[in-house]
Amino acid sequence: MNYNVVAIISIVICAILSLLLSYFGVLLILDESSGLFKVTQLIVAIVSMTTFYAPIKHLLLKYMDVDQDESENTND
Repeated sequence: MNYNVVAIISIVICAILSLLLSYFGVLLILDESSGLFKVTQLIVAIVSMTTFYAPIKHLLLKYMDVDQDESENTND
């Protein structure tokens, strides 16, 4: 598996988690008709994307053994 594919997979997983977390997290605090709902949702989504991206990518790299594939390609 290529490193770029792992990065794209982790971005997609992160985006889905951030979407769900930001929507339902802000829904607990604010009403959907509130003017600050979308702004707060955007802020929570950005914070959760930056928080969850690195651990998810690290776990995917660890369990998919991407480092071994890249080291084999550099020796050729």
